[in-house]
Amino acid sequence: MKLYITTLAVIISSVSVATAETVVVEPEVTKTIIEVTKPELFTIESIISKKALKSFETPYHQAPSHKAFTQSESGAWSWKSNRTSKEHAIKSALISCQINNKKSESLYPCKVINVDGNWLEK
Repeated sequence: MKLYITTLAVIISSVSVATAETVVVEPEVTKTIIEVTKPELFTIESIISKKALKSFETPYHQAPSHKAFTQSESGAWSWKSNRTSKEHAIKSALISCQINNKKSESLYPCKVINVDGNWLEK
């Protein structure tokens, strides 16, 4: 998608007070093109293992809200649901994933990929 923004830039030259000449200032029209791209989101295809996918598709998907699904590229994953807030669900799932990911957390940190059924940005 391209977004066109038109701006008016008025160019004014300095005029000496001693002269009696009239200066006409013409506006200059400038067009700027800005590329707008959508952020890349995690998807169900992003889930790291068959076991994590199976857990996501059934228990997590059916779990009550304020839930979060986390995973690491190392293969560790976790999810938590039925929390008091989204923030609580995210924090609980991250802590659980990090516990499962002790040996690899520094290289492959756990990331939140889904909150309350919504995919997050990569």
